[in-house]
Amino acid sequence: MSVELSKPQQQRVIEETSRYIDIANQRYQTNYPVIAVHFDLTGHTIGMYKHVKRQRIIRYNAAIFAKYFEENMHDTVPHEVAHYIVDMQYGRRKVRPHGLEWQAVMADFGADDSRTANYDLSDIPKRQYSTVPYACGCQQHDLGIRRHNKVIKQNINYYCRQCGDELMAV
Repeated sequence: MSVELSKPQQQRVIEETSRYIDIANQRYQTNYPVIAVHFDLTGHTIGMYKHVKRQRIIRYNAAIFAKYFEENMHDTVPHEVAHYIVDMQYGRRKVRPHGLEWQAVMADFGADDSRTANYDLSDIPKRQYSTVPYACGCQQHDLGIRRHNKVIKQNINYYCRQCGDELMAV
């Protein structure tokens, strides 16, 4: 089942994101700018707030939004905007991602502060990860590309949990 998020639906998500930022600006007497919204997430992640260097964006998964549009408008949009507001208020201090500050913003939004959704995502494609085959004395293991690169570049060793042998590239 392939469901597309229509342009009018995308516009509604962008407007709802802006509306929650306006609510926060009124509530906290601030003037946080409207944030860029992208619909480029894949896999089973529904939404993500991202702050890299001086750029802040909210990314949404268009496939999951299309399948559960109203639920995500109600839950995911305030969830991600709350991350943005907490980042704007507290910066990169030691603030936990779903800590008390984030929960307070969610409460001010009148939104549920659950951190996970319980949707049927069986027809949503999962992200494919690259693996590299390794072996020990008892079985073959597939190391993710990050761990493989650590073996190569940082001379890190990994060991089998069952036999204790060092994993070696096949």
